[in-house]
Amino acid sequence: MTWSAEPGRFALVGFDEGPRIEDLALLGRAPSQAVREVEGTTLLIHEDAVDGVLERHPDAKLERSLVWIRFSAAMDWELVGFLAHVTKALAEAKVPVGCVCTFDRDHLFVSEAHYERAAEVLKGLFPGDGEPR
Repeated sequence: MTWSAEPGRFALVGFDEGPRIEDLALLGRAPSQAVREVEGTTLLIHEDAVDGVLERHPDAKLERSLVWIRFSAAMDWELVGFLAHVTKALAEAKVPVGCVCTFDRDHLFVSEAHYERAAEVLKGLFPGDGEPR
């Protein structure tokens, strides 16, 4: 298993209403993710796309300057404890983290302010330089 930081910076945007077609169009630029819950919609998108979302959803909550961390190996759905192992080590280092799960692998996102510490922890767990791919 190796890991790397995706190029660029990302933002987490949350708003009460459902996504508009323009919001969903942002998912065409990988990586990105949308989650729709009863309580609202959350987008994890490239930071340079945030202004348009805020124009459409002026009351949105926003977290900027996130680093998207990608683990290289595809993971079988029978794999147990991978995220627990990684997030435990990050928690012990006082690194706040968010998780993104896809069909094939897990990803993390951390504030740029905590990235250096997160990278140190991850380098201790797995090989990888943490530089953008």
